[in-house]
Amino acid sequence: MTVERAAPLVLASRGQLDLEATLDGGQAFGWYREGEAYRGVLGREVVVLRHTARGIVAESPYGTLPPSIEDQLTRYLDLTACAFGFDAFRARYLRDECLGYALREWPGLRLLRQDPWECLVAFLTSATSNIPRIKLNIGSLVRALGDRVGPGVQDFAFPAPDRIAAAGEAELRRLGFGFRAKYIASAAEAAVSGQLALQPLETMPYQQARNELTRLDGVGEKIADCVLAFSLHHHEAFPIDRWTRRALEAWYSMPASFNPSDAARWARDRFGADAAYVQQYLFHRQRLSARTRAATDRSALAQQDG
Repeated sequence: MTVERAAPLVLASRGQLDLEATLDGGQAFGWYREGEAYRGVLGREVVVLRHTARGIVAESPYGTLPPSIEDQLTRYLDLTACAFGFDAFRARYLRDECLGYALREWPGLRLLRQDPWECLVAFLTSATSNIPRIKLNIGSLVRALGDRVGPGVQDFAFPAPDRIAAAGEAELRRLGFGFRAKYIASAAEAAVSGQLALQPLETMPYQQARNELTRLDGVGEKIADCVLAFSLHHHEAFPIDRWTRRALEAWYSMPASFNPSDAARWARDRFGADAAYVQQYLFHRQRLSARTRAATDRSALAQQDG
């Protein structure tokens, strides 16, 4: 008989894990805010994560969680003591003019270790998109093709490659994926046929794993680096986007003439095995700083109009 956990599971201290920065900061797109908590499906378990006076706790909206969920969440949230060496990372960069500020503001930002298939589909969906739209697309996908989990009506497991391959490109277009539908359907077919095996990429050398991913139709270096950083534990990966490029140019004097491939190589050479964590902290700082500046500008205009 399976023993189930009825009491909330305490995962980490409040300072050790920042739920908003980690779950809603551009790494994953299947977590949804419920007040001060985040609700998502991990495998086939519905999980609610929230900040409490005791720390970060995990609960089931239906009253119970299986004992195995502790190990799953500890790995998913990169909370194991040997996962990265986060304290040493903080010590290396706390005096850095740019990263030091980010580490003090968001000390609980963590890199996730997501299911690689879910992560790949999410970042294929991300091409020329934004976080709200990606979440909308992923929500449509799981409701249409995923299995409902739990006794409620709102929670769905992420669909396996065979389910997406069977649905095909036309169905993905109907669900709103546009030109991305072709690439997602192609990746699903590669996974079903055995041409694509994602889990072995975790133990491959970084460059070899990256080359395997970029063989897929629609997967460029940025998408490959996102999958490697946010699911396959390759901390050398450094996805380049407009936010990280601006940070590297402004704070680290990276030449503005670099193309994305050169910029990623430059960042990997500079930050080494810290690259993926550095990238996420730079991304978070630049994106939120831009949002704060925009809000300040809107407030100033409103006062002028008044």
